[in-house]
Amino acid sequence: MSRNLASGPLGPRLENWGNAARGAYDLVDAARITKAWETLHPRHRDMLRMVYLWHANQEVVCRRLRIPRRPAQRFALELAAAHTALARALESGDPHRGKNSPPLDDGH
Repeated sequence: MSRNLASGPLGPRLENWGNAARGAYDLVDAARITKAWETLHPRHRDMLRMVYLWHANQEVVCRRLRIPRRPAQRFALELAAAHTALARALESGDPHRGKNSPPLDDGH
């Protein structure tokens, strides 16, 4: 299952990652997400942690991260920035993704 999930869109992968402690169906991909998540800027880590691990609602996330509530799109923009940062971290950490990635040197 991990190959199918890892090649899919980020949303379901983050849902899987958020449910890892509750019995994720793909622990391998959850570990990949965690490894990439650990490299993110603290603000992006906090945003993803609150939304996907804590399942905090938008009001709580905005208050804790001091995101203005007006305009309403600010939350969506902050979350999109965190998603983009995580996607980049995943791409740079997985040499099998993308055409311009260097080949994996495993010593053989």
